[in-house]
Amino acid sequence: MKTVEVDTGLVPAKQRADAWRESLLETFGPIHVESLDDETLSGQLRSVSRGCFTFNGMRYRGMSLWRSPVDVAQLDQEHFTLTLPSSRLHVVQHGQERVLEPGQIYLFNHAVTYRTRPQTEYRTDSIAFPGRLLQQRMGSIEPFYDLGAGSGNPTRTELIRTFASHLSAGVTTWTEHEYETLVGQFIDMLALFAGGATAAAASAATSTRTGHRERALKYIRAHATDSALCPRRVAEACGISLSYLHEVFRAAGVPVEEKIFEERLETARRMLIDPKTRGDSIQSICYDAGFNDPAHFSRKFKQRFGMTPGDMRRAALRLAAPWRTDEAAR
Repeated sequence: MKTVEVDTGLVPAKQRADAWRESLLETFGPIHVESLDDETLSGQLRSVSRGCFTFNGMRYRGMSLWRSPVDVAQLDQEHFTLTLPSSRLHVVQHGQERVLEPGQIYLFNHAVTYRTRPQTEYRTDSIAFPGRLLQQRMGSIEPFYDLGAGSGNPTRTELIRTFASHLSAGVTTWTEHEYETLVGQFIDMLALFAGGATAAAASAATSTRTGHRERALKYIRAHATDSALCPRRVAEACGISLSYLHEVFRAAGVPVEEKIFEERLETARRMLIDPKTRGDSIQSICYDAGFNDPAHFSRKFKQRFGMTPGDMRRAALRLAAPWRTDEAAR
């Protein structure tokens, strides 16, 4: 169990931005704080982490928060956040502008580039957790879900809100068995409601199809760095036909070929920022991650992470040792 608490009103004015930045870094990972109004800049945060879940109560004003591609590159995994705002917030996520309205419920990927623009004080309660927990249940996940929009069912919103409230309130008192059971049910509920058609497809999938998809994903993750891995080999390893394998992944919204590429790209990302592989060339990392063509690897990498492999390595090196030259990153 870990608790982070900060109230910038309790620290000297000149130290408020730094105190807030440090608390956000500890809670959410690398993120920038840009002051919009030094006189009104203020923030309060209480965060409790248990296992891989983090429960947050936050309010801030006079500042914009943003996460850059370099910040994203430093995250060790994707995190999703269920947020229940009680005031309005403008957010630009992956170049798309959204407005979070008070009283609504949103689920979004925090491990992507974004920028917030609060008009007044922004207040929210939220629960953050690894994106893989959703992916295990849905197969394909989008970066943003409005869980109340267009449902025509206010009971859905109230169910999520009530469950989240009770789960958060008891985070320090649930027994281990109770807690593990409740967070599992919580993610099941979010997967059921998330994404409309995506969730419907996941719900409609038979247990047999889901089981085949999970076995295929496990095999892909274990063998993604083998450049000879292809859908046919995955199908043969899982004892199903190639056409059925494609059907299983289509139902989840992600072609099996793209899933193989995703695993290889994630492997390459980890190698590029790992100090232990600093001496390996980018071309070598390309091949070690399972790619056969460096040019194709670079295109795919930039599409996925918003920067070239070289840019990511140089960014990681600058953060680890600012005095290093760009030459050292090649």
